[in-house]
Amino acid sequence: MIFALGAFDGFHLGHQRLLETAKERAAKTCNEWGVITFEGHPQLLFSKDSFKLLFTPEERDLLISYLGIPFVDKVPFNITLADMLPSDFLDHISKRVSIDGLVVGENFRFGRARTGTSEILAELCAERNWTLDIIGSFRLIGNIVSSTSVRDALLRGQVESACEMLGYPFMIRSKVIKGDGRGRVLGFPTANLSVRPNKIYPARGSYAGITYIKGDWYPVALNIGYNPTFEGTRGLHCEANIVGFEGDLYEKTITLHLLSRNREEIKFSGADALVVQLKKDIKHAKATASSYMKSFPEVLRKFSKLEL
Repeated sequence: MIFALGAFDGFHLGHQRLLETAKERAAKTCNEWGVITFEGHPQLLFSKDSFKLLFTPEERDLLISYLGIPFVDKVPFNITLADMLPSDFLDHISKRVSIDGLVVGENFRFGRARTGTSEILAELCAERNWTLDIIGSFRLIGNIVSSTSVRDALLRGQVESACEMLGYPFMIRSKVIKGDGRGRVLGFPTANLSVRPNKIYPARGSYAGITYIKGDWYPVALNIGYNPTFEGTRGLHCEANIVGFEGDLYEKTITLHLLSRNREEIKFSGADALVVQLKKDIKHAKATASSYMKSFPEVLRKFSKLEL
């Protein structure tokens, strides 16, 4: 088989070029293709406290289905694997799957202390009679697309930029948990999503998004932050007003697809001022979702097929 090899935290447009190359290489040689990646991102092992995943394992599995990847081998990443010499690493993965060729990005490094360079990989692949395709970095408006650049955009609240680099909307998939019920009292009931500790969240603020529930797409006005208007110490909240939806989502898992940032998090003078702003946020969410549905129907069609 022909395999695209990498950590693939996000499957951004650069990663998708690797997938396309693996698929094309396989077709030319009447072969099959897939992905070799890691179970547990390498940086989680070395930067456990500071590193945040773009997508949780469950979200990444959803993206694997969305992108139509036919086969994925997830190699557990641990100290033993990290300490392997480059040749031992290739031997290790070839014992797990039958490899005829690899596709990697030009910055791919592997083996002990990341000593496996492109040149070393080429030599080792030649010894094993594997084909090797090394793909240059993908650029968008002159800038290199990488998982790091996607993270940086999200941390600045630039969701639109992150979506452009990903090729699909940034998603938050999580279980709806019990909140404080304040939104319902104000007339704007929200779904309070469980915050995942190892996942990156965009900068605090109000966002427009869209979600698929029971056969329909609904606009979402999402707030990510600490609810500074009301007193009390609390952790990060992720609260979604799903516009037009009526029903109980408690303990259900939903997927929010973020489309744009509406504003920064604001401390309002009181509940009345907050209500005025929430009406504006909802109007923005409805307009944004409507525009996206008209512009990218195929993206939404593919995601809707994956929701159970």
